[in-house]
Amino acid sequence: MNGQLTVKDQITIDAPVSKVWEVLVAPKYIRQWDDLPEGFDDYYLEPGRSIEWSGVSRTTVTDSEPNKLLRLSLYVSKWELPPASYDIAYTYRLAEQDSQTVLMLEIGDFSVLEDGDNYFEASVDFAKESLPKIKNLAENRV
Repeated sequence: MNGQLTVKDQITIDAPVSKVWEVLVAPKYIRQWDDLPEGFDDYYLEPGRSIEWSGVSRTTVTDSEPNKLLRLSLYVSKWELPPASYDIAYTYRLAEQDSQTVLMLEIGDFSVLEDGDNYFEASVDFAKESLPKIKNLAENRV
């Protein structure tokens, strides 16, 4: 498959980077913009922490630099090869700009998958739905 199947999107948030970071790593906020499996405890996302949907998929925090970068590697159990064979992730980058925060989201690259187009399209939808929710939570939390 030619070309990358990587979703790239961003949003400007009228909140300090620390508030945006909290919305990205605290389960009480994550549940408001993304799904978490039933029974997932209220542990903050930190390096090595995994979110597992039993028998379906797993995301693992592989890189975390507070207030700057959060990377969750994705693995879906129906993929042919073992997890180490893939470099597919959700990457959140934060940058301060004046009194605002720019949140950049990159998801993929799905081009290594036979049905990568489907994952790409689903990720486009995810970005369109989740970024405004993250913005709203960061701007309106106390």
